[in-house]
Amino acid sequence: MMYLNFGILMLALVSTAQCARILCIFPWPGTSHMITFSALTRALAERGHEIVVVSTHPLKNPPKNYTDINTFDNLKEMYDDMMNSNDIFEFGEVPIIFHPIFYWMTGVQSVELTFQNEDVQALVQDQKGFDLVMAEDFVCDAVFAFAHHFKAPLVVISSFGGYPWQNYAVGNPYNTAYCTNNLLPFADKKNFVERLINTAYTMLWNFGSHFYYYPRQNQLVEQLFGPGFPSVAELRRTASLSMTNSHFSTNYVRPLVPAFVEVGGMHVKAPSKPLPPDMKQWLDGAQDGAIYFSLGSNVRSSLLPEEKRTALMQAFAQIPQRVLWKWETDDMPGKPENVMISNWVPQMEVLAHPNVKLFISHGGLLSGQEAMFSGVPTVGIPIFGDQRMNVERAENEGYGVLLPYKEITTDSVLAAICKGLHDKNIHEEVKRRQAVFLDQPQSPLARAVFWTEYVLRHNGAAHLRSAALDLSWYQLELLDVYAFMAAIALLFLSSFYLLLFKLLCRKNKTKID
Repeated sequence: MMYLNFGILMLALVSTAQCARILCIFPWPGTSHMITFSALTRALAERGHEIVVVSTHPLKNPPKNYTDINTFDNLKEMYDDMMNSNDIFEFGEVPIIFHPIFYWMTGVQSVELTFQNEDVQALVQDQKGFDLVMAEDFVCDAVFAFAHHFKAPLVVISSFGGYPWQNYAVGNPYNTAYCTNNLLPFADKKNFVERLINTAYTMLWNFGSHFYYYPRQNQLVEQLFGPGFPSVAELRRTASLSMTNSHFSTNYVRPLVPAFVEVGGMHVKAPSKPLPPDMKQWLDGAQDGAIYFSLGSNVRSSLLPEEKRTALMQAFAQIPQRVLWKWETDDMPGKPENVMISNWVPQMEVLAHPNVKLFISHGGLLSGQEAMFSGVPTVGIPIFGDQRMNVERAENEGYGVLLPYKEITTDSVLAAICKGLHDKNIHEEVKRRQAVFLDQPQSPLARAVFWTEYVLRHNGAAHLRSAALDLSWYQLELLDVYAFMAAIALLFLSSFYLLLFKLLCRKNKTKID
């Protein structure tokens, strides 16, 4: 198996890059984001690089050459407002046209609060400098300025796989005819209306970014670094590499330039620890199989509204399977006898248990990749962000089931469970995609490490830069070429018409004479 050989692959990786000093800045206070990024930062540290990480989630037991700058206290109130509130379950009901505004506002807030951290401010005066800056690519563009400040190559990385702006850093093609914005529930094959909405939504997002979001990020750059810096839009286009948490086994196929590298699933690794004894005993005794239910690291299922929680419990009480439910408090009123709750679950170890037959999740990308690695079918209850698209894709491609949050009832939960457990086509497609996901020449983490060190070895790897970055938007879309061709065609048709008109006039004049 690919991941079982990760250690061998890492040792065998040929690298002439000397140990470097790398600054990693991840402002967004999302646990799932750091699960992705920490896999890479730890791997780089284990290869001898000196790593300095700015984030809200420091590593437990970091390597000795690993320094965490913890910004959680600065962003705690913001994190609690977003994640520890019942309002999170209502976010999916907000019209999608307003979602970019939420992203822009919270993105600016996360960077502003990060820049208020005294240790982050002290970084500006760091005398040792950095050989490379790795920055999160999720509505936090002002942090790209650290690369310009230290005159170091910039690598941008995203824990998502389908937002348009990820492509702009390295000039990767983004055709809205088949590439879908992460917030829209469309497949790669779209009808006219879907292509129209996808295109208009992307254009609106880009327009708003330039006239509302970017100016605010530019202000944050000036506050921390002073005047004279390029705009954040220009800083984005200086990136040497863009890494994204995607892979064609779980995302749709699209063209990629060499500087756009898919590392989907780099946080995933084969189970290596035994299950807690009580959890193992519960799953071992599940003679009719077991279902694992979790809404991820950011959404607290204990905050579910009473009617949704009751519908889920009533449905679980009617099935023969045992249910392991990730639940954040010590007690669940009315808990059915076939339900076990735990505020912490080793997810990969649970998914690897042979009695686990179904995973009910929030549709997060990381959970989907872990389920794919384990070959377990999923029922997705998307709450916000890219989750709807992830679950829609799983259902459209035949390896998952969509259960809309607002449609949760006892009957709908039972129907989704029945389909996820007993639909033969779903199980076959999951196993097929599992084989595709695992059939890679190197693990995603090894690939991420290789390309990071590649940028270091080649001093920014300017040879990867696409010429698309040097074209204006109308040149890139060939509007000037189409306009010229249209003008030539119009000139030809006009000349032909005038010539024909003169010939007809001359012929009529000859007849009159």
